[in-house]
Amino acid sequence: MIKIINSEEFSYFLRVNRNDIIKRWMSKNEVQNVLHRHSLPIVDKNTHLFYEFCDCFISVIEWRATVSECQIKIEFLQLLNNYNVTTADLFSLITKLKNAIEEIIFENGNLSFSLQSEIDSLTLQMANDLAINFEIITSNNQNYKSENSNLLAEYKKAVDLSNIVSKTNPKGVITYVNDKFCEISGYSRDELVGKPHNIIRHPDMPREAFKDLWDTIKAKKSWNGVVTNMKKNGSQYIVDTTVIPILDVDGDVVEYIAIRHDITELEETKQQLKNINKAMKHKVDELYSMTNTLEQKAYKDNLTGINNRENFEEIFGLEIGNANLNNQPLSLIIFDVDNFKLVNDTYGHQAGDILLKDLVSLIENNIKNGDIFARWGGEEFVILTPSTELNGAYNLAENLRKLVQSYVFRYVENNLTLSFGIAQLTKEDTKKTLFEKADTALYEAKKNGRNRTEIYQA
Repeated sequence: MIKIINSEEFSYFLRVNRNDIIKRWMSKNEVQNVLHRHSLPIVDKNTHLFYEFCDCFISVIEWRATVSECQIKIEFLQLLNNYNVTTADLFSLITKLKNAIEEIIFENGNLSFSLQSEIDSLTLQMANDLAINFEIITSNNQNYKSENSNLLAEYKKAVDLSNIVSKTNPKGVITYVNDKFCEISGYSRDELVGKPHNIIRHPDMPREAFKDLWDTIKAKKSWNGVVTNMKKNGSQYIVDTTVIPILDVDGDVVEYIAIRHDITELEETKQQLKNINKAMKHKVDELYSMTNTLEQKAYKDNLTGINNRENFEEIFGLEIGNANLNNQPLSLIIFDVDNFKLVNDTYGHQAGDILLKDLVSLIENNIKNGDIFARWGGEEFVILTPSTELNGAYNLAENLRKLVQSYVFRYVENNLTLSFGIAQLTKEDTKKTLFEKADTALYEAKKNGRNRTEIYQA
């Protein structure tokens, strides 16, 4: 499976595999034939130049350096010239180095079409630059043959047939376009040559991108980037573009060559994937929200919003275990609304529900953060108070009882009262026995006249 890797991962991959790339390159039959045919000895100094040239080539491929920044190339070309290596052999060395890199990348599952096109484009830059420099170096060499120039022309022809190519003068006026350029843009050659290159500029392309392009190529460096262009009919196409400044012997720019690969389908697919991922994320967020809502409903009382009985029982067991483990006190308060049936019968069940919600809100605002408050059922509620002994629980219950008695509730004319039962955990208690103790105390409070707080007595 092809893996899509970013530039940082790709750079690291090439550096890690650098020795394997060099070894594979130098062992290829074509490379060995060049060395043997020209009796080029692989001694330490020469080997060092081959290794440094490979490092330079890799730096260009991994976008850490441009062709013009590769200083070792002159020494490398001079070495080849000293042993009468031809331009054809130079291209053979470059091609086999590219092949070695692609083989290593392919074997590790990283060689995509886009990456291979990028390597081809950068190899072309390197080949053009080396050919120009090699021509200068070999111009005074009697063994230089015109067939080398013919081979370079054939190499350029192959590039021209497989890529979208154009040339402009230093002012950006088109001087040449190939058939593929005309085919993708919808313009004829006559409509393009002599026109500014912005004839195909898409209005959605930011000006900053072109400023960076011109700043780079005017500095005599190659520029690479993704550009959205506009066809003659107004539709768009997207190209991966490399612009190479061509210099004369004095180092001045004489023209720019732009080599492009059509990546419209790739970019549209990437956009579709982004849209799909966005939609999926939205659905995941919805599901997550629904899950949270369902979880809350599973643990909360539907009417009042506090803990329901099932959730309280889970917490109850955990708190008992925690109290026993840490030797901490734990008290349980049970209370219910006195004569609540009379409220429902007199004012209706809707008024009763509103009263319970108001009561819960009042209680919640007057207990400690660590207290666990839950609806046990109907008008009966429980409060579990960790780290609290009987006296503390009794004081809390009394405060709540007096607070409720003096509070004016909606839809109810008479004051509301509560009855409380309290018990403290002992070493022998379980959830069941502690609850039974507090419930027994609540029964005593009811029996003794309601609106009162009773502590469990053994």
